[in-house]
Amino acid sequence: MAKFAQDTGVAELTALRADEAELSAPHTVHHVRLDDLAARRPLGDSAVTGWRYLAVVGSRAVASSEVSAGADGRPAGLEQVNMGPFVQSTALALRDLVEVAEIQQNSYELHMLKIPALYAVVLWLSEINGDRDLFVPLAPAPDYLEAGRIYREEELLDAFEGPARRRLEFDDELLLEPYGESPPGPYGAE
Repeated sequence: MAKFAQDTGVAELTALRADEAELSAPHTVHHVRLDDLAARRPLGDSAVTGWRYLAVVGSRAVASSEVSAGADGRPAGLEQVNMGPFVQSTALALRDLVEVAEIQQNSYELHMLKIPALYAVVLWLSEINGDRDLFVPLAPAPDYLEAGRIYREEELLDAFEGPARRRLEFDDELLLEPYGESPPGPYGAE
């Protein structure tokens, strides 16, 4: 167990004193559904499912924590603490984005998009006084996205549309395969 704790970073996290770590300002977490991507619905219409904080020690992000959103969209309760690859990927992307001229010249609000069915996590910088939002896939990213690259919404929807459609078709084929065209019960005609 000690080896697992050391290898995964749990030992480092549990050894921290409360006064050693700082929490970043929170950003909303949005979950994006496959059917919304396949239909090219605006990413800004995705559901807010929580708020995410980065735990930072010195200049290094060591963990993230997510708080679930209540029915009113406000933080409701701790959902998870994570030390996976998206923690460092977020910190590195934010560090790199500070140097981008367009970002220096405008004001943005930070959000995170999660697309669990496609194993993708994307930072979303929503322009506060405009509609030129920016999207940055985090590493590890699926092979049809370039982690760290800045995408416009149309470009990102172009990248996601095909994989979303294929995944939806694949899931439908699995559901229908044993039954032919229409499964019995609540999923089809009886």
